[in-house]
Amino acid sequence: MNKPSIYWYDLETFGTNPQVDRIAQMAGIRTDLDLNIISDEMVIYQRPTPDYLPSIDACLLTGITPQKAMEKGLDEVEFLNKILKEFMVPNTTVTGFNSINFDDEFIRNDLYKNLFDPYRREYTNGCSRWDIINLVRACHDLAPEGINFNHLTENGNTSYKLVHLTEDNNIEQIGAHDAMVDVYATINVAKLIKQKQPGLFDFYFKNHYKSEIRKLIDIIDHTPILLTTVNFSSPNGCTRPVSPLFIKDNTVYAFDLTKDASVLQEADENEIFTCEGIVYFALNKAPFIAPLNVLKKGNRASRLGISFETIERNLAIIRKDNSISRKFALNNQEYSKKGLDPDLLLYDETFTSKRDILNLAIIQNTKPADKLYKNIIFDQPKYHELLFRQVARNWPHFLTDEQKTLWKNFCSSRLLQPLSTGIDYFTYMRNIDEKLNSKAVSGKDKLILLALKEYGEAIYNYAFT
Repeated sequence: MNKPSIYWYDLETFGTNPQVDRIAQMAGIRTDLDLNIISDEMVIYQRPTPDYLPSIDACLLTGITPQKAMEKGLDEVEFLNKILKEFMVPNTTVTGFNSINFDDEFIRNDLYKNLFDPYRREYTNGCSRWDIINLVRACHDLAPEGINFNHLTENGNTSYKLVHLTEDNNIEQIGAHDAMVDVYATINVAKLIKQKQPGLFDFYFKNHYKSEIRKLIDIIDHTPILLTTVNFSSPNGCTRPVSPLFIKDNTVYAFDLTKDASVLQEADENEIFTCEGIVYFALNKAPFIAPLNVLKKGNRASRLGISFETIERNLAIIRKDNSISRKFALNNQEYSKKGLDPDLLLYDETFTSKRDILNLAIIQNTKPADKLYKNIIFDQPKYHELLFRQVARNWPHFLTDEQKTLWKNFCSSRLLQPLSTGIDYFTYMRNIDEKLNSKAVSGKDKLILLALKEYGEAIYNYAFT
């Protein structure tokens, strides 16, 4: 029952900002470590709430309207509980395609807003998370034999979009931007790499755990490693040699050894983080790192445009000047996030107190009808507001008449003054009308636009009547 397995998943969302936008659809399936499917498919929708307008472009891309999510969807808490049931099977590695930087951020924010621990599922019971997009990038840079990379971006870089990878390698992906279709496409890309480059696949899977990654990082002698990241994207590839300098919490600060390290000597503690060549990566986000000697095999260094002479010259500067690492430690600049809406405070740098951890557990085990009447005092005030929003978004029928009025007022304020990247109701409706009047918009898309207009009118009427 508890053998190691991989749970592959994908989200379709109503926008691209995980702090503000909402999940529309989730699909997932489990495989063993040989990538054989060992479970049934799961496809679920999340019901939208009247304090939010979906992105028009997102709906046109996925074809998922708010009405479809309303009809087929679960409330946020039920939706999350179904996901956690799969993610937290012991020894599960939850995996996707660009999932750590996108899908996982939506999951974290959704968990946080609904008073779940947003991180527990990532490390308990032998569970972890992985993401094969950097495996694909590393395959291109270090072991491309047997894999086709034919598409380029406008900048002349290799395209790592899932739809391009499947097309280049004759992998079926009919119906892209349907979550279950994308899950199967991701598994098949992983199978291709595992078949053609098993050593690379196994190395990355073994070293996606935070504890294993930490073993590869030496901040005492600043031993160079290879880092593969989208931040290094160029026509040559996405991999460069870096020298680890400092670790704070889960973040490793390093220097790109293809740059001039003398800038580190000249910078003070307030400038060090912004020096050209400084890069950082998170230990808990499954970064792809490898020993530098991997670069010495074949013509990898020349293909990537990397000079060992340059590496040695910059490394010598870093090793000679002990003050460089101390500058990171001296910089204790904090960024205040006071005054932000509680929905935006997942990463507010304030550790959840032991009492609040206990309070959150109590809330999760309390019946919906009783949640607002537990008289719990949170150490962090944001949780009081999040608790009200959780009940209103999931179980509005348990609100009193006075609370329903407060909730409607909140919804109306969000429609007129949305958070961050959202657009207000009147701009939303005007944009829909402009697209409906455009001859360039297909008949299929106009049906989606009409549904979005109808939905906008419905929640406006709810909030203002």
